[in-house]
Amino acid sequence: MKKLLLEVFEKPGIFFKVKTKGRVKSQHIAPIGENFNRPITPALGKKTVLKRFLLLFVFILLTAPFAIGQTGEGIITGEVLDNQDEPVPSASVSVYDSTESEVITGAPTGSDGTFRIGIDPGRYVLKITFLSLSPHTQPVEVDTGETVDIGQVTLTPTSQEMEEVVVRGESSQMEMSFDRRVFNVGQDITSLGGSAVNVLDNVPSIATDIEGNISLRGNESVRVLINGKPSSMVSSSNVDALRSIPASMIKEVEIITNPSSKYAAEGSAGIINIILMDDRELGLNGSANIGTGHPEEYEGSVNLNYRTPRVNWFADVGVDYRSEPESGYSFQRFSGPDTEYMYREETDARESEIDGDFRFGADFYLSDDEILTASSYISLEEETNEEDMTYTDWAYSDWEYSGDNFEGDPMDYISAPPEEITRRDTEETEKGSNVDFNLDYENEFDGDEHKFEADASFDISRENAETDIDEVVQQGSADPLQQRAEDTEEEMDLRFDAEYVRPLGENGKLETGLRSDTEWMDTGYLAETLVDGTWEQEPAYTQNFLYRENVNAAFLILGGELGDFSGQVGVRAENTNIRTEIKETGDVNEQNYIGLFPSVFLNYSFNEQQSVQVSYSRRLRRPWSRSLLPGIDFDDNRSQYTGNPDLTPEYSNSYEAGYLHYWGSGSLLTSFYYRYRTDVIERITEQRDGVQFRFPINFASEEAWGVEFSADQEIGDIFTLTGSANLFQSNTDGTYEGRVFSSESDNFQARMRLRWEIVEGLNYQASMRYRGPSNTPQGTRDGMTMTDTGISYDLLDEKAKIVFNVRDVFDAQNYSNTVNTDGNPDTDYFTHREFSWSTRSFSLNFQYFFGSQRNR
Repeated sequence: MKKLLLEVFEKPGIFFKVKTKGRVKSQHIAPIGENFNRPITPALGKKTVLKRFLLLFVFILLTAPFAIGQTGEGIITGEVLDNQDEPVPSASVSVYDSTESEVITGAPTGSDGTFRIGIDPGRYVLKITFLSLSPHTQPVEVDTGETVDIGQVTLTPTSQEMEEVVVRGESSQMEMSFDRRVFNVGQDITSLGGSAVNVLDNVPSIATDIEGNISLRGNESVRVLINGKPSSMVSSSNVDALRSIPASMIKEVEIITNPSSKYAAEGSAGIINIILMDDRELGLNGSANIGTGHPEEYEGSVNLNYRTPRVNWFADVGVDYRSEPESGYSFQRFSGPDTEYMYREETDARESEIDGDFRFGADFYLSDDEILTASSYISLEEETNEEDMTYTDWAYSDWEYSGDNFEGDPMDYISAPPEEITRRDTEETEKGSNVDFNLDYENEFDGDEHKFEADASFDISRENAETDIDEVVQQGSADPLQQRAEDTEEEMDLRFDAEYVRPLGENGKLETGLRSDTEWMDTGYLAETLVDGTWEQEPAYTQNFLYRENVNAAFLILGGELGDFSGQVGVRAENTNIRTEIKETGDVNEQNYIGLFPSVFLNYSFNEQQSVQVSYSRRLRRPWSRSLLPGIDFDDNRSQYTGNPDLTPEYSNSYEAGYLHYWGSGSLLTSFYYRYRTDVIERITEQRDGVQFRFPINFASEEAWGVEFSADQEIGDIFTLTGSANLFQSNTDGTYEGRVFSSESDNFQARMRLRWEIVEGLNYQASMRYRGPSNTPQGTRDGMTMTDTGISYDLLDEKAKIVFNVRDVFDAQNYSNTVNTDGNPDTDYFTHREFSWSTRSFSLNFQYFFGSQRNR
C-alpha cells in the first residue's frame, strides 16, 4: 500500500487541496478575527518621557526571561519519535485534567520532535497525537518547580492502510471578509525581491503615483500602519519610506475600506496595514533570501525566531541596494498681465539608495493567558540623487496649437528655433535613520472574547540632506549659477493605547479603549547662492519650522447576534491639538478641535456561504505635517512646491453595502460604496512671477460612488485566478480666489492575476493592473497599464525556492497629466507632464526555509 502524506494548516482564510488519484477537492474557510491595536498622552516633557520609556524597554527585554523563570510552576518535557526513530515535528501534545474532561494546556513538538510545557503543580493526563500515527496517553504528576521528563515516546502508524492521499494546504493569495481583505505576500511571486512599494502595487484597490502618494479607491487620504500601529516611517500616505522595507520581511497586507470606530479616525479612504513576519513556532525557524536584479539591485535578508515554552525571540535583518533611472519632461506655457513665457524642461535622473533594516524583540509568556512583547525596529538609509534638467525657452508666440483637447507631444506644434537653453545639474546626498521601540501587553481572561490589551511605542527619525546645484547657459546670454542647500529634520512620536473587550450575555460584546498620540517635528532649511565668490543666504528659502500634534481619543462599541443577524454600533471621540511655528518670524498657528466619529455595521447570513453587510462610518483627514511646512522646494527654480500652514482637516461620511459568497473553489466580494467629503485638500497650480507653484488648499467638496468586485477562483487542478475591478465616479466642486473649479470624472481600475502550477514545485504567475484616465479640477490625467510576470521553482525537497520575475514587462509605468486654464480672462496657462519613475526590471532571488517556515 502507498504511504499516507499529510500537511495541514489550521489557519483562517485557507484553501485545503485534497488530491486523490489526480482529482482535486477544495474547501475555502472564511477568515475571522480582527487586529486590536489602538493607541494615552503624557504631560511630561519629551526628553523625560524618552528616557523613561527607553529605560523601561531595556529593563523588560533583559529581565523578563529571568522573572518568568521564578514563577514556581512545573515543567513537562519529552521527545516524540516515529517507528523509524525519526523526530515527529508538529505533533500535538495536550495536557488534560485528571478526569480527561478538560484540556488545561498544550504545545506542538518542535522540528526535533521535542516539547516543553510549563504548568501548575498537580496530577494530569498527557495525550500526544499526530495524523496517521497512533495516539499516546499517560498520567503525569508535577510538583512545584519540578521538571518531569517522560523521555522518548514512539508513535506507530495506524493499522488502516490507504491508497495514496496527498493533502496540501496553501493560504489563498487574497482572503476576503466584510471588514477587510488580506493579501498574502508569500503567495505573490512578482513582489519577491522588491520592496513594500512593489507589494502595494500588487494589492487590489491600491494605486501609487510619481510623487510617492498612495490612494485607495482613488482617494489619497489613506492611513498606513505597520503591525497595526502608526509609524514615523509611514506617518502619511507617502510611500517613499516604504521603499526601505524588503518584500521578504512582509507577511501580509490588510485593506480596510470602511473601518469601525475602534480604529483611529484618520484616513477617510480607509486603512492599509502592513504586517511583518512574526513566527511563534517552537524551536528555531526562519528563512533567508538573497537576490540581484537589473537595473542595478542587490538584496539579502534573514527572518528568524527561536521559541521556548515561555519566550519567543525573533529577529529580521535586511540589506538592500538599488540604483534606478528616472526620466521625463514637462511643457509650460503661460500668459498673464505682467509676463508671458513658454519652455520645455527635460529631466534625466538616477536615484541610488542603500538601506539596512533590523527588527528584534521577544514575546514573553507570563502565563497561559498573558503575553508581553518588547520589540524594536531600526532602519538606516543613505541615498544619492543625481538629476540633470535642461530648459529650452521659446517666445510665447511660437506656439502653433489651437484647440480644446490637447493630445500628442507639444513639440509637434513648435517650428521656431529656441531663444535660450539652460542646463541645471543637481546632486543630493541624504542620510536617514528611524528607530521604533514597542511594548505590547495582552491578557485573555476567558479566551479571546474577554481580554485586555495595551501597548506603548516611541519612534524617532532623523534626516539630513545636502544639495549642490550647478546651472550653465548653453545658448543665450544669462549668467551661470551655483547654489547649495541643507535640509535637516527630526521627528518623534510617542503613543499609548489600551483596549478592553468582554462578552455581554451569550451573544453580545463590549469593546472600549483609550488612545493618546503626540508627535513633534523640527525642520530646518538653508539655501545659499554663490555671488562673487561668497555664499549668500536666500531668505525666501531659508527657515526653521516647528510642529506639534497631540491626539487623545476614546471609543465604545456594542455588538451582538440575533439569529442570522449580527451587528455593531460604535462611537469614537477625538480631541486634536496642533501647533506650528516659524522660528525666523515667530508666526504661530494653533488648531484645537473635537470630533465624534460614529460607525454602524449590520450583517445577515443567508447560509454558511452567503452573507450581506451594510455599514457606515465617519472619518477625517488631518493635514500631513509636511503639507503644513511653508518652505519652498529649491531643486527646480521654475516649478516649486510649498506647504500651507492654514490647512484644516477634511471630513468624510462613507456608506458601503457588500455581498460575500464562498463556494468550493473560490469566493466573490461585491461592494457598493458612496463617500461624501468636505473641505477636500487638493493641490493647486498657479503662476507667481514666472514660476509655477504647486500647493495644497482646502479646496472643495466631493461626492464619489462606485462598485468594486474582488474574486478568486481555482480552475481545474493547476490554475488559480484572482481579480478585482473598481468602477467609480467622483464629482468635485470648489472655489479658489473667485474662480469656480469643478470636475466630473469616471474612473476604472482593475487587476488580474493568474497563477499556474505547471508541475509540482514549478509555478508561473502573470499579473496586470490598469488605471484608467481621469479628470482633475484643473485638467486631466492619462491612464496606464502595467504587466508583471514571474516563475518560481522549489528546490531541496521544498526547503528552498528560486524565483525569476520581470516587472513592468512593457515598460509602460508612465505618469502623464495636463493642466489647462482656458477660460480664465486674466491668465492663459497650459502645462503637460510625462514622467517615468520606474523602468522594466528583472530580478533573480533565492530563498531558503528552515523549521516551520519550510511549510509556509
